[in-house]
Amino acid sequence: MHSTTRQAEALNLALSSPPTSYRGLIVGTDLLTGQLVTHDLFVAYEDRRISSVNAAVIGDVGKGKSSLLKTWGCIRQLLLDDRRVVVVDKKLQSGVGEYTRLARFLGAPSIRFTVDGRGSRLNLLDPVIALGDDQLDDAESGSALSRPTGQMMLLRAVLGEALGRPVAEREGKALRQALVAATRGARERGRVPVIGDIVHHLLHPSTDDAEVLNRTVDELQDWGLDPAFALERMIEEDLAGLVDAETSPEVHLDHPSGFTHFDISGLPLDGPALRVVMTLINTWQTNMLARRSEQQLQTVNVIEEGWHVTEGNVGTIYRRNTKLSRGLGLANVGGFHHLSDMPVDSPARSLLQEAETVFIYGQGSLDDAEACVELYNLPAGTAETIMSLEQGTCLMKVGVYDPILLRHERSPREVALTDTDGSLTGVLRDAA
Repeated sequence: MHSTTRQAEALNLALSSPPTSYRGLIVGTDLLTGQLVTHDLFVAYEDRRISSVNAAVIGDVGKGKSSLLKTWGCIRQLLLDDRRVVVVDKKLQSGVGEYTRLARFLGAPSIRFTVDGRGSRLNLLDPVIALGDDQLDDAESGSALSRPTGQMMLLRAVLGEALGRPVAEREGKALRQALVAATRGARERGRVPVIGDIVHHLLHPSTDDAEVLNRTVDELQDWGLDPAFALERMIEEDLAGLVDAETSPEVHLDHPSGFTHFDISGLPLDGPALRVVMTLINTWQTNMLARRSEQQLQTVNVIEEGWHVTEGNVGTIYRRNTKLSRGLGLANVGGFHHLSDMPVDSPARSLLQEAETVFIYGQGSLDDAEACVELYNLPAGTAETIMSLEQGTCLMKVGVYDPILLRHERSPREVALTDTDGSLTGVLRDAA
């Protein structure tokens, strides 16, 4: 049929532009256009679409957060040669961490922490956490904000948890003296210092340490009594078998699969053990990456239950470490249930605000939905959309760009690997 240009205009139907860049890992499908949605934290940073590689996944239980974290956050990341994935797994399933099945599928060991003394250990005084030869001179000042967390900062945080209050100035000085003495003594004996060494030097300060401060031994001992007893109780009760010995050989980031699984599902919810161990893992990993920064490898750190590091001194340390992620090639991806779980002044609020990639799953409470809208400056009326999201669908917000109504897509194998209903249904899907 013959036609004219003007008449044929009606044949050119409108086309929607792609919702995301083609550069990235597959996430799912845009429910409004039917087009593929791809996103990668490091690529988006390289393309200047975001200025922070940290991400947050928010939503009620059972809405699909874990499936996204396991697929887009873990399995698909490992398809790239320059990627490493570290998971801190708190969710218990069939007596072990929920990611144990994924670790077995990838051929990676599960590094399991328990309070019965039969699990792995991560030494609070591991040399990896040291800042270098001068770490005992300036680690306490906290002025070098661009440097990873040192042993003294961690000791203050852990002791603050043990005491239930901030460390007093004299207690801090006694603690620092004990750290110097414990480190020196361990080096002379050809071994790594442990918490027990700190307790010993707090209870039995040397004459030389007292003279340096122009104090008597009894006075210096008095300064360190409460810290010593608090640390002693913590390593014998709350943290027994966890941080009071040299780091277990299986604790490393070098497995050929690129996957490291820290299983902390055996730690009690009550008490400081869970928060301390999570923060210690984060600090150990951050400082390890700082030492290897010349390798320029990219690491995705997945915290399945992010709200466990939102309180107290350890939360402050975790937030501080997170701020170093850009220089370390480290992307922190945290899972959270509700914004209302966290106080306004919680360190987790800062983590959520700094995340420029956000996946918001269904929220049953209007207050929780409106909190998401306010925090991420979403369009008016989005709260109702969030409350009506079905399982497996979410709002994806990247940087300053408009949110995308997304359906997370999984392959049959990924569906099997992310199935968490086995304990309830009695049916375990085959992921082979």
